[in-house]
Amino acid sequence: MPDSTLNNKNRDSLFIPDLCHTSAVFILVLVAELFVLTQVLAFPGSNGFDWNRLATTSLFVQWIVLCSAAVLCRLRLLLRNSPTAVIVSAVLVTVLTITLVVTLLAQWFLWRDAFLLTYPDWAQLLRHGVIALIMTAMLLRYFYIQHEASRQEIANANARFQALQARIRPHFLFNSMNSIASLIHINQDKAEEAVEDLSDLFRSSLQEAGNLISLSREIELCKGYLRIEKHRLGDRLDSEWRFHNLPETLPATLSIPPLTLQPVVENAVYHGIQPRQQGGTVSVDIALDNDKVTIRVQNPVPENSEQAVEQGNRLALENIRSRLQLLYGNHASVDTHLTLNNGAEIYETIISYPENKLSTA
Repeated sequence: MPDSTLNNKNRDSLFIPDLCHTSAVFILVLVAELFVLTQVLAFPGSNGFDWNRLATTSLFVQWIVLCSAAVLCRLRLLLRNSPTAVIVSAVLVTVLTITLVVTLLAQWFLWRDAFLLTYPDWAQLLRHGVIALIMTAMLLRYFYIQHEASRQEIANANARFQALQARIRPHFLFNSMNSIASLIHINQDKAEEAVEDLSDLFRSSLQEAGNLISLSREIELCKGYLRIEKHRLGDRLDSEWRFHNLPETLPATLSIPPLTLQPVVENAVYHGIQPRQQGGTVSVDIALDNDKVTIRVQNPVPENSEQAVEQGNRLALENIRSRLQLLYGNHASVDTHLTLNNGAEIYETIISYPENKLSTA
């Protein structure tokens, strides 16, 4: 079963940053260099700012930082499911050990002759060890607070996403039941077929547990819904599906938030096709370009009903827009407008969001 996108963001429960990534290491190096600069500025030499001391101290501190980052990068995999106390202890011991080793090496190669130090200088080892523990503890506390804040933000976004999605389902069910109710008085056999279609359709929609499903699955839900409406509207309802830069059989890994396309198709039927005595065609164009999925839904506009169309679409479109923004931020959009096609007014809804690849694991 595919994992949810919002849950993927929170899959790694370890609060220390991933030091296997260059961006995290760069920030750590920058923080360390600022610490060194502050120390040199706070205790200048007799001749003012000491550039040699800055260079030597920077070399010493950066060796500790880079070595600690390299070890914690590998150690992180072992600590992934460990208690917080074990993680903190392991990080502190790692940084302390590396600090003491680098200090011993620096005393031997850099400071032994220059400062006539006895080897080893236990007082210096103690000072460096205490400073390393204090700085590491402060950073761990900062990382932990940031991690908890991020988890809370993701939990809130996930709850809001599920609430928005739950609001779509009853709307979809009630409209379908209304269609079936109108069929009962016209054709009981078709009403029975529509009930069976609705049963399969709603069962499958409830089984989707994640925040993403395959695009092909969403299209199946839409086609099932259109079959229900076809029983009611007959020849007045047609549909067209076109794919651009995509195979006719969509890859199973191409994904979409569930019930994103279906409400748009439903609105096209209810506010575009149904009011027209001659009916019309719901056209769906799906394109993949530059790692972005674009879905274009078109339906004819009933005469003198532009305002009704806008009002009928507003709730569903705001819901879809909110869910997409929770998942993709400003990289997703939902736009609507009226256009002309062979002299006829067409209502068009365009949904655009970044391409997602569902995990096949």
